[in-house]
Amino acid sequence: MKQWRRKVDKRMKRYGDIDEEKKVIRVNPRKRDLLNTVIHEELHRRFPNMTEKDVTKKSKEIEGKLTIKKAIQLLKKYA
Repeated sequence: MKQWRRKVDKRMKRYGDIDEEKKVIRVNPRKRDLLNTVIHEELHRRFPNMTEKDVTKKSKEIEGKLTIKKAIQLLKKYA
């Protein structure tokens, strides 16, 4: 089974995006709130049928409860 790849792309116009076919998640660190963007895109990966509205709401909830240690671990996936 193909593993997901995570990329940083400073040239993209969006905060982040996901390509389910290629199994690639990209984020733009130059946009604001990188942590929320990473959480948001990871939710899209885990729950591909979740609506954009629900993903946005859930990512804010998760971000508010995240410890610093967990936040660092999540961001390191994109290093």
